Amino acid sequence: MNFNDKVIYQIYVKSFMDSNGDGLGDIAGITSRLSYLEKLGVDYLWLTPVFVSPMNDNGYDVADYRKIDPSFGTMEDLENLIKEAKKRGMGIMLDMVFNHTSTAHEWFQKALQGDPKYKDYYIFKKGLDGAPPT
Repeated sequence: MNFNDKVIYQIYVKSFMDSNGDGLGDIAGITSRLSYLEKLGVDYLWLTPVFVSPMNDNGYDVADYRKIDPSFGTMEDLENLIKEAKKRGMGIMLDMVFNHTSTAHEWFQKALQGDPKYKDYYIFKKGLDGAPPT
């Protein structure tokens, strides 16, 4: 596929469109604006992470890549967004940075417990002069 002639529109989900009045953008909110995005000529929507996260790093600190964070909706909401976008000729790109995990992620917790398999997934270093590492 050649992306040279495609319009990709990035959406920071948390601030895009609130569908339920809780003050946070959500997946259903994006779905509600697909006709507008279609009129703009968008070919792909690039969504910031919508997975379960403690939100210490704007959602990039994912705790579970298999579950949608309830503040953004449900897996059914995401499936509906994908289906409705496809009807309009738009694709969905999920921003998934697999080398970013939350301290709450199962792998990180196993690494902290000393599991050699998961310790190899991370680099643990001591900070300087008693300060935490950066």
